[in-house]
Amino acid sequence: MAYGKCKQGIYVPVNPDKWIITESFDMKEPGIKYRSGWEKMFFLFADMNDNVIKVNSEGMVIPYFNPVKQKMSKYYMDVMMETKDGTIWLVEIKPFKETQPPKKPRKNAKNPQKAQANYIKAVETYAVNQAKWEATEKVCQEKGWKFKIITEKELFPK
Repeated sequence: MAYGKCKQGIYVPVNPDKWIITESFDMKEPGIKYRSGWEKMFFLFADMNDNVIKVNSEGMVIPYFNPVKQKMSKYYMDVMMETKDGTIWLVEIKPFKETQPPKKPRKNAKNPQKAQANYIKAVETYAVNQAKWEATEKVCQEKGWKFKIITEKELFPK
């Protein structure tokens, strides 16, 4: 999902020994692809954090039922990392608004059709995200891992 003007690129690690580099689901060659400036910031945090000993991006795939498409789909986790204490973390980086139920458009919206279309898209995105995160929580419970959703509120605390 794009977050405004999405900066995409290949992250070059400062500590390459930490990184498990896998082929991204949409790349023909291995690399550490970031899909937003927020992901790039988190990659740098994980790369430079002495408590993080292993990091991988999009290497963990979680099957889930997509309620919009009504079929099984694959969820490529933004980050999987291991900390010194042996904890495995699955991390998703998302805008805060995508973690909250969408609000219905105002009745007096300037363009009611566009407002309704945006609302429907937001409801679908929220439903898909909830399905992904429910499947991820189940995997984490089974394996003793932890799951964290990082939003701009964690990346840019006030």
